Amino acid sequence: MDLLLVTGLNELLTSLVIMLLTILLLGILMKKFNQPYFVAYITAGIILGPHAFRLFTNTETIATIGELGLIIQMFFIGTKLEVQSFASNIKKPLAGVIAQLVLSLIFITIIGLLYSWTAKEILLFTFIISLSSSAIILEYLEKNNELIQPLGVLTSGILILQDFLLLPMLLTINFLGEKKLSAYTIISLVAFLVIISFLLREIILKRKIQFPFPASLKHDHELQVFIGLLFCFGFAWITQLINLSPAIGAFIAGILISQSGSMNWLEGHLIPFRVFFLSLFFLAIGLQINIDFLFSHIWLVLLIVASILIINSAINALIFRILNESWRNSIYAGALLSQIGEFSLVLCMVAKNQQMVNDFWYQLTLAVVSATMLMTAIWINVIRKYIYRLHVI
Repeated sequence: MDLLLVTGLNELLTSLVIMLLTILLLGILMKKFNQPYFVAYITAGIILGPHAFRLFTNTETIATIGELGLIIQMFFIGTKLEVQSFASNIKKPLAGVIAQLVLSLIFITIIGLLYSWTAKEILLFTFIISLSSSAIILEYLEKNNELIQPLGVLTSGILILQDFLLLPMLLTINFLGEKKLSAYTIISLVAFLVIISFLLREIILKRKIQFPFPASLKHDHELQVFIGLLFCFGFAWITQLINLSPAIGAFIAGILISQSGSMNWLEGHLIPFRVFFLSLFFLAIGLQINIDFLFSHIWLVLLIVASILIINSAINALIFRILNESWRNSIYAGALLSQIGEFSLVLCMVAKNQQMVNDFWYQLTLAVVSATMLMTAIWINVIRKYIYRLHVI
């Protein structure tokens, strides 16, 4: 028995060391070429996955662990959101998101009519292409000190509203997949929304939410780390119980925990958790990419990726221009929001479980979404490099 335990540990340590070494080497390479680290994570997943060197074959386990990274990421987004400021300036982001959905629907409808897609497929792919990557773009804006700039605030607002849209999108897919919601789920959902609406109202009215923490914990940073994690995963667990995305619960937990002024230092202590688990999330994406499928349909994937980057850039640039941004900023913002995000993968996985898409469409969507995320930094840098040389206003 002991020998078996040691052997299992040796295999685990070997896999872990190879994974970390691969990520580190690819990360150094990405840094040399000024590319974001998530590119290294996805690439490492492809290399080490079941379709390449087969270091990891149980992709479902890695994907489940990786979802913790997405949950923590949404928790941090919530902690950074200034609710009062966001609520008072919600009109422009809301108008932008609505216009984005409408224009995406028009584009996908045209494609769907050409290829005889059903109404369900048209709506599903509209949802998929209309969601950008908060994890990528918010990190990009933060690293470039653009998060608090007017354009960064508007872009962040649109991304946050897109994340909120995941909830009605998931519910819509459930209904389209003819999966009936139980009375318990509906009642729980309504109760949850009422409670959260009340708490957000209190925050918007600038009423501090006081948590009943013992006085002895106010200066105990070690235990406060566990309080923060309990809020993050506790709310994620609650929303999961009522068939909502756990990321939504973590986001709300971040908003609530940010109201406690004594825990403003928390983000710095939880950053290692976010980095590690978020890297596993992107690693899991790479693990699921079927190399044989990708090479068999490489030209189709490249054509779709190029079309999406160009069309999404054009759609979002037009939206930002309508929102009175300069053409220069609009084109730059269009490039920022051109990729398809991680939540689109969540929608695709749910749609597959609902049997709305077959294996071909699932693998194609997975390859396209991953490729747009991998090419995001290159695409943004190309646009950024040349657009600011042009004399546009």
